[in-house]
Amino acid sequence: MATARVPLEDDVLAQVITIASNGVLSPATCFIANAQQVTFVNNSGGSIPITFEPDAFGVTVFNNVSVGGNGGTNTQSPQVNNRTVNYNTDGSTTYPYAIQVGAGALFIKVTYNQTSGNGDCTPDPAVIPLGGTIEFIGDANYSVRWNAANGDPFTPPLTNIYTASNPLTVPHTASRPSGNYGYTITKLAITDGTGHGGGTIKIGG
Repeated sequence: MATARVPLEDDVLAQVITIASNGVLSPATCFIANAQQVTFVNNSGGSIPITFEPDAFGVTVFNNVSVGGNGGTNTQSPQVNNRTVNYNTDGSTTYPYAIQVGAGALFIKVTYNQTSGNGDCTPDPAVIPLGGTIEFIGDANYSVRWNAANGDPFTPPLTNIYTASNPLTVPHTASRPSGNYGYTITKLAITDGTGHGGGTIKIGG
C-alpha cells in the first residue's frame, strides 16, 4: 500500500544524478530522504530515457522519464516513501542503478515455478546501495546459500526466506563491500529434489 508523501523542508536540495557523455549515470546508487526530489542532468549528446523497474509487488516509486541531451534536466519526486527502486537507461532488465527512498527496502518476491521447479526471484539481478536494505518475501519457506567467493553480505545474515506473515521476514542491510553477490535458494520441506533457484544482488558503492 502506498505511503503518504511527507513534505520536506524548503532547504533540502534535490539529489543530482549526472548522465555522462558515454551514457553512464553517476552516482550509480544513492539514498534520498522521503519526498526528496531527484534531478537527472544529461551531458550526453542525445535524449536519454530513464526506465524504472516496477516494484516486485507492483508499487511505482518513480515515473519513467526522458532527459534531453546537451545539459538537459528532469526532476522527479518519489511517489511513495520508504521504498527502493532499480532503474536503467535502455529498457533492459539488467538494472545497474538504484535509489533508496527513506528507510525503505528493495523487495524481492520469490515464487515457486511448478514448471521449472525453481524459486523465481523478482527482480533479478537486484541492485541496492552499500548500506541499503533488501527484503525477500516468499510464497513458501526457502533456504539461502551464498557463493563461497563473496559470502553473505547482509546484517542480520540472510540464510532463510519466509512468507510475509512470518515475523522472521525482516529487512537486511548490505554491510559488505560493493560487488556482485550470487545466491542459490532451495525450497524447504520438498521431497522431489527440486525447488532450487536464485540470482544476484548487486551492491553499489
